[in-house]
Amino acid sequence: MSRDWAGPVDRAREDVRAARSLLDSGFPSQAVSLAYNAGLQAAVAALAVLGERPSTDAGVVSAFGRRVVGDGGVDHEFGRTLRQLYEDRSDVEHALLRAPKNEAQKTVEGAERLVDAAAQWVEERRR
Repeated sequence: MSRDWAGPVDRAREDVRAARSLLDSGFPSQAVSLAYNAGLQAAVAALAVLGERPSTDAGVVSAFGRRVVGDGGVDHEFGRTLRQLYEDRSDVEHALLRAPKNEAQKTVEGAERLVDAAAQWVEERRR
């Protein structure tokens, strides 16, 4: 089995730390964007373990929900979290909405839980 999962897991953890830093520095909308990146990279890592590499972000979100959450046994909460991260990022990047700090805090916390759950799932599959 290749280590295609290792880079995305490391990047996801790095992006969560960066999102927290942005949030603490008064940039909640930018924190939401990085929280999404963290969740996306965690999903990419999980899908890589299964040999699946969707070509779009929407494809990653869909495949994660179907293959890792649905078939793979990860709690449905994390499929919903990734979908919400995808939508929140779209709001702040494409619609240019501003994320309230309390909402951004919840988003970053959700991304962190998703990254932890996906990393644990990846580790279990590698054994």
